[in-house]
Amino acid sequence: MLNTGIEKQPQRSAREAVDVTDIFCDFDGTITRVDATDAVLEAFALPAWQGWEQRWVNGEITSQECLARQVELIQADRETLAAFAANLPIDEGILDLDQRCKERGVSLTIVSDGLDFIVEKILHRHGLLHLPVFSNHLWWDAQGRLALSFPFATQECRSGAGTCKCVMTRTTGPSSARTVYIGDGQSDQCVSGKMQTVFAKGTLRKWCERTGIPCIPFETLAEVVDRLFVKEARIA
Repeated sequence: MLNTGIEKQPQRSAREAVDVTDIFCDFDGTITRVDATDAVLEAFALPAWQGWEQRWVNGEITSQECLARQVELIQADRETLAAFAANLPIDEGILDLDQRCKERGVSLTIVSDGLDFIVEKILHRHGLLHLPVFSNHLWWDAQGRLALSFPFATQECRSGAGTCKCVMTRTTGPSSARTVYIGDGQSDQCVSGKMQTVFAKGTLRKWCERTGIPCIPFETLAEVVDRLFVKEARIA
C-alpha cells in the first residue's frame, strides 16, 4: 500500500493491483498497433501469402509452415524492410510499462511468433532494445533470398508454433498468479490457457470468453499499466 505519511486506521485500495513478478507480452498487434508481420506481407509479399494465412487460421497447417511459406514470397531487400519496420506505429503504453517494470524490479519479456528482424527495428527506434525477445529468426541466404528459422520451436508444441510461448514462459518464469501474460491473437491462445493472469484483446479476448479462460479485457497497454500498477488514492 502507499505510505501517505498520515497515521490512520489500516487502509484498503478501491481496486487491488495484480501482484506481479514476471510479465510476458506478445508483440504483433499488442506492442505494435497493427500486426507487424501482416503489414510486411501486405506491403512486400506476393498475393499468395493470403492463402497460406487462411490455411493456418483454418488449422490446416502449422504456424511454422505458414510463416516459412509466406517469407519466401516477400520481395524486398534488408534496407527496405528495416525502414518500413521502423515506421510501424506502436502502442505508446509499452514505454510506460517498461519504465514501471524497471522501477519495481518486474521482469518484462517479449514472446513473439513474428519476425525478429522486424521486432528489432521497431524496438531500436523506441529505445527498447534492452528487452529480452523470443521470436522467429529472419535471415538472408547467399543469393539474397529471405528464409526463416525457428530457434524457439519445440517438438512438444501442440500448435506447431514457430515460437512456443508455453515453453518460453515456463523457462524464464513460473506460471503462477504472479506471472502475467498480455496478448491479442491466435498465437497467444495456448499459453493463455496456462496462465492465471491474462490480459486479452482482439481475437484472444473472444477466444478466452468462448472457452471460459479467465482474462482481463484491455484495448491499450496504458490500461494494463493502470491495472498492474494502481495509482488511485487509497480509501478508508
